[in-house]
Amino acid sequence: MATVIRSLGINGIEGYPLAVEVAIIAGLQATTIVGLGDAAVKEAKDRMEACTEELSYAYPSKKVVVNLSPSDIPKRGAYLDLPMLLGLLVESKQVRPRIEDWQEIACVGGISTTGALVGFNGILPMAIQAHRMGWKKLIVPKDCANEASLVKDLEIIACGTITEVIQYLEGRLHLSPHKTDQDPIFQEKASNDGDFIDVVGHDDILPYLAAAVAGNHNLLLVGIPGSGKSMMSKLLPTILPPMNEQEILEVSSIYSIAGELDGHELKSNRPFRAPHYNMSSHALIGGGPQAKPGEVTLAHRGILFLDELPEFGRKTLESLRLPLEDKRVTISRVNQTNRYPSDFMLVAAMNPCPCGYAGTSRCECTPYAIRTYRQRISGPILDRIDMQKYVGRVEFKDGHLMKGNTSSKDLRDSVMEARERQRHRFREGGEHITTNSQMSSSQLRRYCTLDDKCAALLQKTYEKDQLSVRARYKTLKLARTFADIQGSATIERAHLIHALFSRDLEKEMNHHA
Repeated sequence: MATVIRSLGINGIEGYPLAVEVAIIAGLQATTIVGLGDAAVKEAKDRMEACTEELSYAYPSKKVVVNLSPSDIPKRGAYLDLPMLLGLLVESKQVRPRIEDWQEIACVGGISTTGALVGFNGILPMAIQAHRMGWKKLIVPKDCANEASLVKDLEIIACGTITEVIQYLEGRLHLSPHKTDQDPIFQEKASNDGDFIDVVGHDDILPYLAAAVAGNHNLLLVGIPGSGKSMMSKLLPTILPPMNEQEILEVSSIYSIAGELDGHELKSNRPFRAPHYNMSSHALIGGGPQAKPGEVTLAHRGILFLDELPEFGRKTLESLRLPLEDKRVTISRVNQTNRYPSDFMLVAAMNPCPCGYAGTSRCECTPYAIRTYRQRISGPILDRIDMQKYVGRVEFKDGHLMKGNTSSKDLRDSVMEARERQRHRFREGGEHITTNSQMSSSQLRRYCTLDDKCAALLQKTYEKDQLSVRARYKTLKLARTFADIQGSATIERAHLIHALFSRDLEKEMNHHA
C-alpha cells in the first residue's frame, strides 16, 4: 500500500490540496514522478537520491513511483521535494512516524543535497488554503515560516533541515509552532507618500481626483511638463480607502507568488505600480515560461500608474483592453493556463504634444505632429478612460512657496463617505459590487435615472461630441459618483455637468478630426 503525504500546490493565485503518493514496487531500480510536474519536479529524484546518501539512508533498489494527485493539474517548482522524500523514507520503512495524527500534517519545501530545507515563493496562498481545509499543522522551511505564520489558527512548524522534520515526526524532537515577529493585524500602515496640501493652484482638479478614487474610475491627466501631473498621481495612494481583510489576503497572495512580499509582511496598503514606458506587453499583462503575473495583477485592488502614456508601445497599450473591461487576465502557455485578477484603477499622465508645450508660445509642433502624437493612444483605449482632464500651468503671485487649500485627509474623508454610500446602496439592492465603476447596463438603469432635462442634456452632448455608448455609460457612472460625494440620492444637473466636463482630450480630438 502506497504512503500518502499531505501537501499543497499553487494554481494561479490560489492554493489547492495535493496528495504525494509514493509506492515502491517490483522492478529495476528507477524513479518515476507522474502528475504533470515540470522540469524542477522531475529533477527531484536526483536531489532525493543525493540527499538520502548524505543522511545515511538507503535509496530503494526497486522501482519507485511518485504520483502527485490531482494528476491533471500542472505542478511547477521544487516545493514538493520534502513531501516526496518523506514519502519515500516512510514507504521504505526507514522512517517510522510516531506522533499522533502524523498523516494529517501537511508539508511543503525544497531540499538541497546537504539535507537543508530550501524556501520558495507562494507559501502564503498555500497556508491560506490549508486553513480553509481545516488542517491544523503545516511543516515549512524556516525561510518561509514568517510568511506562513501570518495565517491565523494554523500551526506552522518551521524546520531548517530534513533531519529536524524526521525527528519531529518520530517524536524525538519537540518543535513549538512558529510565531512571526510581525503582528498579523489587518490594518494599513502609515504612509510617507506626501500630502495634497503640497499641491498648489489645482483646486479645480482635486474634486475630479477625489471622484476618480471614490468610484474607482480610470483617470488621464494631460498638461505641460512641470504642471504637477505626476505629483498628483503619486499622491493618490494617500486618499485611497483601506482594504478589508479579504482584500489584504488576496493582494498579499499575489505578491507572495511574485516573490515581492517585502519582509514577509501582509500587504496592508493598496498597491501603487508605476512601470517604465519601455516595458513589454508580457511584463504588463503577465507571461513568461511559467505564466507569472504582470503589472496589471500586481496593481490589483490598487492603482496602475502609466506616466508618459504615449511613449508606451502600441501593442503594450492595446493589451490593456481586456483587463480594463473584464478585471482579470488569462495567460495561456503550452503546459498551463493561469487566471489572475486585475481589478485596478488606471491612472495615466501625458503631455499635450511631442514638445510638451502645446497651447503656449514655446510650442513649435505642427498640427500633424500633435495629431500623430495623440494617435499613439488608440480610440478604444481612450474610450475606456473615464476621466481625461487638462492640468493647467500654475501661476504664482509671488516668489514665496505656498501650500494648497485641501489636504489628503479632507479628500480621503469625502472618498470614504462616498464609498460607504455606494456599499450601502448596492448591499441594499442585493448587488455583488462595491463601486460605481463596476455597474452593468441593467444596474445603470436602476441606479442612474435622470430627469427629462438631464436626459436631454446628455443626449445633446452625446451627439455633439460623438461619444461612444461606452463613454455615455461611463459618464452616467461618473455622475452617480459626483452625486455620492455630495450626498445626493439622485443625479442632479450639476453632477451630470461635472461628469460631462471629464473627457477633455477625447472631445478636443473629436472636434479637430
